[in-house]
Amino acid sequence: MAVRAQPEMRELLRRELLRELGSPSQVISLEQRGDRHLKGLAVCSGRVLSFVLDAQSQRLRTRPLFDLLLRSRA
Repeated sequence: MAVRAQPEMRELLRRELLRELGSPSQVISLEQRGDRHLKGLAVCSGRVLSFVLDAQSQRLRTRPLFDLLLRSRA
C-alpha cells in the first residue's frame, strides 16, 4: 500500500468511522505505527473514542473513552 498524506489518512479514517459507527466523527489525533497500524482519537456523537486501524486486515477497532454529554436522571 502506498503511503498516504496526513489529510488523506484523516479522510479515510473519517469514512471508516462513519461506516462503523453510523454517525459523523472528527479525527482528533492520528499516529502511524510502521506500515501496519494507525491509531488515534476521534469525537463522535458526544463520545471520545480511541481507534486502531490494522492496515493489513483493514479492521477498525474502537473503544469508548468517555461521554461529553451530561445525562439527567428521571
